Amino acid sequence: MASPADLKARFPAFSAAPDTAVAAALAEAASRVDATWAEADRDLGLLLHAAHSLTLDGHGSGEGALMRAGGPDLRSLRSGSVHIERRDAPAPIAGGLGLTSYGRRFHDLLLRNAPGVTVV
Repeated sequence: MASPADLKARFPAFSAAPDTAVAAALAEAASRVDATWAEADRDLGLLLHAAHSLTLDGHGSGEGALMRAGGPDLRSLRSGSVHIERRDAPAPIAGGLGLTSYGRRFHDLLLRNAPGVTVV
């Protein structure tokens, strides 16, 4: 299983996030990624889902900073002479995965690794 150090090495935006928060996000991600996933996708899936959760919780720079400033629809925010730019609403993806770039990437892996529906 991936460690906080693995996540911080892969996604430097979370280098200042507390290890306890990263470990909790990785534990949550472990419930979404299991042994049915392709081995080559498992670690990245864990890291992406954890990064998505951390971003929604306001950790990290980049997207995490925008979350702390006012939500997932902010594209940029300046302070001097106030400049706020909002992004278009993301395509709806189940579970809020469309709210972060990490979630959208996780969703792509999820689709690749989730079994199709079988009708008998």
